Amino acid sequence: MVSLCSFSQERAHLLFTGEINVGNNYSVKNQPEIDASKLFSNVASELQSSTATFSTLGTVFIDVAGTPNRANLVGSHKLIRMSEAYGSAIAKSGFTALNLANSHVSDFGIEGIQGTINVMKENGMEYAGIKALKDYTIFERNGLTYGFVAFGSSVHAPSMADSTTIRKVVAGLDDKCDIVVVAFSFDGNNSAIHTATATRPNKDAYMNNAHIFAHTCIDAGADIVYGNGYNLPQPIELYKDRLIIYGLGNFCTPYGVSYTGELGAAPIIETNLYADGTFESGKIVSYKQTNASGPKADPTLEAVKIIKSQTLRQFPKTELKIEDNGNITSTSETAYAFALRLLKEAERHKGKPYRMGSTGPATFDCSGFTSYVFGKMGITLKRTAAEQYTMGTTVDKDNLRPGDLVFFTRSSVRGVGHVGIVYSVDKKTGSFKFIHASTSKGIAIDDFATSAYYIRRYVGAKRVINK
Repeated sequence: MVSLCSFSQERAHLLFTGEINVGNNYSVKNQPEIDASKLFSNVASELQSSTATFSTLGTVFIDVAGTPNRANLVGSHKLIRMSEAYGSAIAKSGFTALNLANSHVSDFGIEGIQGTINVMKENGMEYAGIKALKDYTIFERNGLTYGFVAFGSSVHAPSMADSTTIRKVVAGLDDKCDIVVVAFSFDGNNSAIHTATATRPNKDAYMNNAHIFAHTCIDAGADIVYGNGYNLPQPIELYKDRLIIYGLGNFCTPYGVSYTGELGAAPIIETNLYADGTFESGKIVSYKQTNASGPKADPTLEAVKIIKSQTLRQFPKTELKIEDNGNITSTSETAYAFALRLLKEAERHKGKPYRMGSTGPATFDCSGFTSYVFGKMGITLKRTAAEQYTMGTTVDKDNLRPGDLVFFTRSSVRGVGHVGIVYSVDKKTGSFKFIHASTSKGIAIDDFATSAYYIRRYVGAKRVINK
């Protein structure tokens, strides 16, 4: 969704990290009291540089005893928690929103969940992933509205296996928000996600389930999906021009875990999204972990190598290009990027006069202007507004996007008599701006919502950008 301000200025710069757990496998006797702010000292400036930074909370904030959740004691799975005091350091380091669907968030029952929610609220952090209490949240940053929802395979989280609810919640957020971010936490011990042939999912089984889940979310309206599970960096994928991050492993887990080989990689993924949520560009920033220490810059770029290798193995025909320095680009132009180029061309002629029968470049009539602009992009339109209305795919007014053609009647013309190009859209108000050749103003941008003339004469819209 695009807000009603300059089309070309709308961007979202989002950061994603792996799991955070600055405590250790819980034991009151030996858990060290640490200065958590020092753990993030090497990455705080990076985390704070984004529009919003997202991560997964790997444990629970609780100072009281709580009620140990015996159901989580499966195999090597231990009950863990961390001091509520650490919440302040995490917030100040630059984290905006945390996924609470991780299984360890329920390690100490309702007391632990409530304590965690209190810490999030006290420190101004957004959160999602607590069934019935906080499935999702909506917040604003830099003029854009974000919807954030988290799913998991643990009893306290909205279920990753409930495709009906997933579609309903994500579609609802898409209707209200500019950017929809979906997080997931996959617990291999949970039988609801197991395959028919595995008692504990292997890496491929994890990817199979995550792949189905992520595509379901994007089909429903999500703009970016990120997850954690299997404790390792996973591949990334571009699906319908949206980015999927299948797992980032651990990011700041200084106690009680292994840092051998791939387990030590602690990547940050930077993403730049257009205002409609489509992927523009990104970067994998390599950090690494060592025992009792926060993430440190990794000059060997191990995280880049891992994610690039995993991506090419899992998606050999990927449209993502991952360079050796971590830069991520798409090998295909998105519809939004194409529309951006088209509208920049249209804007270039703003203020030029209207002249009946003219097709530019010094003067234009309405269909002459649309024909000229689309022609510059390699798309041939028919000459008149009425003829252009026979082209492309019909689009409902509630589903307009930049670059669509909008059509109107004129008092002296029966049927379609005028055409413009959608410049920006605001789903919150259901309105749009359009650029067109006006008989009174020449090439101008008008707000449909404030123009009684065009509201009365609106006929419909067509989409001729087929990307």
